[in-house]
Amino acid sequence: MQAPEVESPARLTALVDRLDCLTEQDLQLLCDVKDGTEESWRKRGNGPPYVRAGNRYLYPRDGVAQWLAARVRERNAVPAGSML
Repeated sequence: MQAPEVESPARLTALVDRLDCLTEQDLQLLCDVKDGTEESWRKRGNGPPYVRAGNRYLYPRDGVAQWLAARVRERNAVPAGSML
């Protein structure tokens, strides 16, 4: 079996979309984090669920949505007068 001759970014994007996943770069963009942060999350076990596909990590969209929903924080308003 031969490896693909040239990887086409458009083809990769189409395949990832068909699987309803995000790439590492998509996750970085969504979360506004630097390259490597998602790797750190994976190693520590505190990032979104992922699938390893060969040398790639893919993040199922529903898993990312659930991971984000679990991090929603409510704003706890404290009257300024009580702080003085």
